[in-house]
Amino acid sequence: MSSPAKSLIAAFTDHPREAGESYWQHLCFTVGMAGRLLACCFLLVIHGILPFTLTHAASAKMKKCQHILAERAARTGYDELKEGCGI
Repeated sequence: MSSPAKSLIAAFTDHPREAGESYWQHLCFTVGMAGRLLACCFLLVIHGILPFTLTHAASAKMKKCQHILAERAARTGYDELKEGCGI
């Protein structure tokens, strides 16, 4: 395989491998987290419009997201916060 092809493959596989996952496992995890965060956004917008509703729903969901990320970091040994968020 040529060097540019290897570099391209590495761009898609190095970080997931560091996190102890395949490319597909990493993709599924990140899409799932994005869905959870979108749900938080939705809850926050509804709460902003109707402040008497969903008074703790978004914060509870955010805590759940943090718990999932912390468990993942402990399981994989890869702490993204320690490594830098990359954005």
